[in-house]
Amino acid sequence: MGWFGKRNQHQLRKGLLITVVTLGMFGLGGQTIVQGAETSSQATVTATAPQSTLTLSQYEHSTASQLAAMVRSNKVTKQQLIKLAVQKIKQDNPQLNAVLTLREDKALSEADAMKDTGQPFYGVPILIKGLAQELKGEPATQGLPYSSDRVASYTRPFVAKLQSLGFIVIGQTNYPELGLINVTTSKLYGTASNPWNTADNPGGSSGGSAASVADDMVPIATGNDAGGSIRIPASWSGLIGLKPTSGMITGDSATSSMASFAETKSMADTETLFNNMLSGKVTDVPAPSDLKKETIAYSTKSPVGTPVSQDAVDAVQQAVSFLKDQGFNVKQVDSPVDGKALMMAYYKSGTSDGFAANSFARSKFKRDLGPDDGSIMTYALYEASKKLNPATDGVQVQQTIATARQQMSDFHKQYPIYLTPTTATTAPSNDDPAFLPEYVEKLRHIGSLDSAQQMQLIYDAWLHGLTKTPFTQLANLTGEPAISLPTYVSANKMPLGIQFQAAKGQDQTLIALGKLFESNGQFKMLDNQKQADESNNNFSESQPSTPTVPDQSNQASQNNQGSQGSQGSQGSQDSSSQSNNPVKQPSQPAKQAVNFPRFVYAKTGINVYRDVNLTKRVQHFDKQPRTKAVTFKVEGVAYSKNGTLRYKVKNGYISANAKIVAGLYYKALPKRVKVIAAKGIYEYPHATFKVSQRQAHLKKGMIVTAKLIKQSGQITKIQLTSGKWITANKKTIIAVNS
Repeated sequence: MGWFGKRNQHQLRKGLLITVVTLGMFGLGGQTIVQGAETSSQATVTATAPQSTLTLSQYEHSTASQLAAMVRSNKVTKQQLIKLAVQKIKQDNPQLNAVLTLREDKALSEADAMKDTGQPFYGVPILIKGLAQELKGEPATQGLPYSSDRVASYTRPFVAKLQSLGFIVIGQTNYPELGLINVTTSKLYGTASNPWNTADNPGGSSGGSAASVADDMVPIATGNDAGGSIRIPASWSGLIGLKPTSGMITGDSATSSMASFAETKSMADTETLFNNMLSGKVTDVPAPSDLKKETIAYSTKSPVGTPVSQDAVDAVQQAVSFLKDQGFNVKQVDSPVDGKALMMAYYKSGTSDGFAANSFARSKFKRDLGPDDGSIMTYALYEASKKLNPATDGVQVQQTIATARQQMSDFHKQYPIYLTPTTATTAPSNDDPAFLPEYVEKLRHIGSLDSAQQMQLIYDAWLHGLTKTPFTQLANLTGEPAISLPTYVSANKMPLGIQFQAAKGQDQTLIALGKLFESNGQFKMLDNQKQADESNNNFSESQPSTPTVPDQSNQASQNNQGSQGSQGSQGSQDSSSQSNNPVKQPSQPAKQAVNFPRFVYAKTGINVYRDVNLTKRVQHFDKQPRTKAVTFKVEGVAYSKNGTLRYKVKNGYISANAKIVAGLYYKALPKRVKVIAAKGIYEYPHATFKVSQRQAHLKKGMIVTAKLIKQSGQITKIQLTSGKWITANKKTIIAVNS
């Protein structure tokens, strides 16, 4: 609703409602608050799917358009697609926490009733974001713990339009409270994990949708974007993320900063969905007939002066090289907008969501919102909403936004397309708090500060997260379209997107750019990475074997990190692309993420435990010779109640003590190595190992001289003085001194 407190509601409604509707960051501003008396019920997942000619693997690798064509040609039924999607969700969601609810029974009934009228996505299952995309009869909690029983009494026009296109909604995806942060974690729904590395976050606030698409649960899942909430998860999950022009899509307002669309895996689906979701409120300008005549400006400079990782710089530079090779005129030019002033206006507008959240709290508790009722930032925004002055702050916000819009309009006259990284880093660890502990405590007492101090504290508290994602908010506040494309993967095998932004109405130009990158093999998605891994690691001496541990409860793998940044159970961080040092250090900093080995072997007998404190044993492995030692894939790190480091492995935790486990691959170059594998190892001509390229066989006991060690994804390989390459797996070789 508003950001000026109860005493200003009438004035807000009369004169300044436009401020809230235009600037409401997260979708609650101006939204009808529906109180649900009934409790939502999750549909029970029913029996196995009927026999289908379409396998689960084929389903996973099909686009939405392809699935619709299969239904229409009777190669698969709508009901079978639903069953396949549910099967995939049941299989993978316990590790990802991407999907909040399933409505399989309702979806099957809707499939039975659906007639073929030429819908472009006839019979295709889809997941919708749980926030601000209401479907009648389904949960509508906004992620607020005290609204967990709220159910939507209506269906949003955006969702109804999706259904008219042939989509069948099978469930809702995870998101943070009110969509306030750029990662997906909350007190109510817990933390989502990234399919690329479950120790990391998929991003936010449409993180559940991104994780579900990256994991192939569905080919399309919806999102909304008021500050990057589609593009940030797309960047960190290796997907296409289009934020359309404000008002371009059915159900969206032309004056709002929030745009509705989806996370997708193909430009064909992106284009078809976009063309069929147009509202008619805003002119959809065709792409230029000769795209290469459009001058492209690019920048890797953070608009708020924060650090940008080398990965983000490299992602843009790779794109620039590609564009130049294609014949584009590309120039390095920074944005003309004052990013810090724009972000302060953005945060002031966000106080409207704190005010709206307080309305829910008053209905539930008959009192105002408190610091422990939900996210600490929700409380802080509510407190700040009470002291902002509509006569000064409201006008200032509008002027700042208007200036930015004019500056970008002028900018696009010379540079129709603007290229930046989508995010400044790869995905953060699930152990990385949204707000540093120092600021959590300060935000609890924000009510004692004056308005200027409150807004500065909110800015400072958000800076830890903003540092990772400073590039996306500009498009929201100017109303311009922007798209994140999945063109880069770090050395640590984590994706990072590039972002193109254009003038209002130029969405088709961005789609054309996406098609250009896709058609030239520039996209790098998780499916591509898996195929590359399989191709590169089909050799026995470098492929570690993970022990089979009895299937246990998934409790151990669920991360309990809340929206206030409480310690989770998993964590990793790519030191090459992720800033480990917060912009403002707390007096008692949280534990820093560690650079842990991705594979370890046991040097002694070892136990796997269900809990991080190592009290509930799952399995024991006896001590074995080094060549036969049990090997574990490390999914992340966690700390015991005493602060002792543990490694998260499949179905549990193991000790990280160096006397018990060691990294499976050499990291430092040994001068000479001796082959210890009983069957020996092979030399290869390149660092990319393929069975077909095996050359000399090095028998057990042979000693060779090393020249270079190279990181290859999560493993290392050694180049010999002969120029040939061998594995650096410690179970196959050992360093020797003479």
